Amino acid sequence: ESGVNELNTRRLIGTPAVAGDFADIRRLHGDSRVMATLSADGNTFSEVQTRAFLKHAAEHWKLHGFGLWVFRERVGGEFVFVGYGGIKHAVVEGRDEIELAYAVRSDYWGKGIATEISIAALKLAFNVTRLDRIVAFTLPHNRASRAVMEHCGFTYQRDIVHAGLPHVLYILEARAFTARS
Repeated sequence: ESGVNELNTRRLIGTPAVAGDFADIRRLHGDSRVMATLSADGNTFSEVQTRAFLKHAAEHWKLHGFGLWVFRERVGGEFVFVGYGGIKHAVVEGRDEIELAYAVRSDYWGKGIATEISIAALKLAFNVTRLDRIVAFTLPHNRASRAVMEHCGFTYQRDIVHAGLPHVLYILEARAFTARS
């Protein structure tokens, strides 16, 4: 089983998502601003949905040796939860793809956190896990998320339907990422 126990960035410390992250993820899943773009119906998640999300995240790590990281910022002697991000299997238009995923607390928006998380996850995906390509998708009107994808080097491919809703699909090839970094 491969995988790393910690993924650190300039400001953040990431650990693989586990059931013990429940309180932190609840905070995100209960934030209507975050969930407006994250959940299929735009609604906040129930506690049951959050538990299922974390169970799935932990199983993904066991199966694949990679997955979602929970990120915290060191503030004085404390570690403050800011969001999650990483790479995971996703079915896109009936195909198994590896997707870049991220979510950041709304009070941390606009600070470059999602980009910082994404770059760290992509470096790991391409340099350690040796993936060939990664996809990312979001709702067409989610300008902030599209900006993160573009900052990371993703290119827009086409409009798709995902979870019954219109989305935009972006792709990043390993060779394009390596050429940039």
